[in-house]
Amino acid sequence: MTVRPVTQATPAGSRRSKLAAMDLVRSSRWSSRWALLAAGVVACTASESEVRPDPDRIFYPTAVTVAPDDSVAFVVSANSDLTYDSGTVQVVDLAVVEQVVAAWKSNRTVPAGCSVPTDATETLACPEADFLIDGAGVRIGNFASAVTTQDLGGGKLRLLVPVRGDPSITWMDWDPATRALACSTGQGFPLCDDEHRLVELTGFDDPPGLPSEPYGVFADSLGQFAVVSHFANGIISLIDSPAAGVPSLVDARSIGLSVGMSGIAGRKAGADDLLYAQSVDTDRVFLFTVARPAGRQPSLVSGGFFFQNAVGSGSDSGGTADDSRGIVFRDGGDRAFFVNRMPPALQEYDTSLGPTGVPVNRVIASTDICRQATSVTAAETGAGERAYVTCYGDGQVYVVDPRAGGAVAATTLTGRGPIASAAVPSRGLLLVANFLDDSLAVVDIDPTSPVAYRVVLRLGGNS
Repeated sequence: MTVRPVTQATPAGSRRSKLAAMDLVRSSRWSSRWALLAAGVVACTASESEVRPDPDRIFYPTAVTVAPDDSVAFVVSANSDLTYDSGTVQVVDLAVVEQVVAAWKSNRTVPAGCSVPTDATETLACPEADFLIDGAGVRIGNFASAVTTQDLGGGKLRLLVPVRGDPSITWMDWDPATRALACSTGQGFPLCDDEHRLVELTGFDDPPGLPSEPYGVFADSLGQFAVVSHFANGIISLIDSPAAGVPSLVDARSIGLSVGMSGIAGRKAGADDLLYAQSVDTDRVFLFTVARPAGRQPSLVSGGFFFQNAVGSGSDSGGTADDSRGIVFRDGGDRAFFVNRMPPALQEYDTSLGPTGVPVNRVIASTDICRQATSVTAAETGAGERAYVTCYGDGQVYVVDPRAGGAVAATTLTGRGPIASAAVPSRGLLLVANFLDDSLAVVDIDPTSPVAYRVVLRLGGNS
């Protein structure tokens, strides 16, 4: 396989309506239409200061993740209407979030600059700038789709972000000592430099480029690698990411079918991690492992596939599930949640190892959910585990209790176009990125709270 990289200039100063952006995301082929939008925009003359993103804003957020110690969250803004010359990765101080939420819940304290919407009196609406760490963020390319963290030890992290406008995998390091992301020698909200953009495979005389439409990403901190799915084709890319070194793109493997790939995750971190990759076109889940032959670069090895064949209200329905959009593993890799759109379902699978050492990959339960689901995360709440599904079209998060076959325990309105979420278990919170609201909703997931599963704080948007 040889796919040359496409060099794409970043348009300056162009604007697109929220309605157009919504149509792009709602489309089952939003990836290709984003690419057409980026290629078709005519740049207009503007100064650098006019088109540089505001470091105090979240705009078209597409991804959010939380540091392992729940200290900070990283929010990716995709710049999907091309208002600015770049997207961003911003850092939210979760200690400040928790402090404001606690004061609001206990005493109805409204900080300066915040307000209480008349149509949502349990919610405190605040400017995001009050919660972003000054000088911590960086600028990246347009149309970023996801983010993951690799634990480097000592609180240090590596972030990897699939950027579809370049295309590239942009990486940056987080140091809790400096409380800033680093991906450039520049100062003052810098743009990540070329050394921090992976655009072609290494180890080749004529290196192939990164396949188009990088979409999902997963990092294995113990195995020191990351994998990327590609939305427009059946390709998985592999990144070698040594904790003490520099990451490099080392392999790209086709599944042998012309299908789009979406969610991707590892069953159990370490040398023997088994990777699961979903498709948006078929009912199959594809399996991979990473081989590390002596003296050679790591490579992806195909491990076959299995069918998602039990959907709807019960595991005996015998239906198949297409258009998958998310995977999360639990119990050390022995269970997994899969999100599907056709039909809308959250499936729980037994992924424990069978007698032969191969995962059984057997469905445990299937729960009917919303249309246009975009992601799933899970957390222990103190009163049992819950899974959280973002529902783009409905503006909701579905809260699913996996006990007793799975049931929808609650639904909550979070904003327009919820597209991704991340749990903060130690603080009893769920962060939801609302793509069309330019906001980050903070949901109380403490089941004993009088406002359980309600948005208690909204950062950005109309705040």
